Amino acid sequence: AEDVAELYGQVAGQWNRYVGHVMANVGGVDWTRRAQGQPERPFSVIDRDRQRRAVDYLDRQVFTTPEWMIDPEILFRIRNAGTPDQIRGLQVGALNNLLQVARMKRLIEQEALLGSGQAYTLAEMLTDARRSVWRELSSGSAIDPYRRNLQRAFVDRMKFLMEDDEAMQTDIAPLARGQLRTLRGEVAGARGADEASRLHLEDILVRIDAILD
Repeated sequence: AEDVAELYGQVAGQWNRYVGHVMANVGGVDWTRRAQGQPERPFSVIDRDRQRRAVDYLDRQVFTTPEWMIDPEILFRIRNAGTPDQIRGLQVGALNNLLQVARMKRLIEQEALLGSGQAYTLAEMLTDARRSVWRELSSGSAIDPYRRNLQRAFVDRMKFLMEDDEAMQTDIAPLARGQLRTLRGEVAGARGADEASRLHLEDILVRIDAILD
């Protein structure tokens, strides 16, 4: 059991490192070493398609419940509880990393320098992230416990961004408020596929109203 637990931990850690490498593309800049006298610029903004593909990877491999990490045959050999908390830590850590103020300020800067036609804008990134985390609202499918944890964390992060001193000096705070307003309308129009999903969505409405009021 100890060997299985160690291997499981190593795989989870490796997965987390891959996520970090992908995350670096969002709001990222490529640096190329130049010899003195070379005319080319050493820094270039990572193109919008590559940034968007990075967020798509997070959608598929991180925010979608990682079923491969939730095998009862393995988990009940190495622990008697704690898996939802572990998955929540990994997913929410990735979400908050994507939605960190410094990264979002770089997206604002890239749009200011390149224009919305070339840059992957903060508004686009936030919308892509919201649609990823809240996919069940359009699909009508049940929301599993892991996704409910992630969705609560999304609302918490928007609240943080609306109140953070640094974010309030930029477009981040109003864009976060706009995302919550859009989400509120989508949640209000959704029907939970089962009782747990329905109660979760009712709770989310109460949370959003408390933040917006």
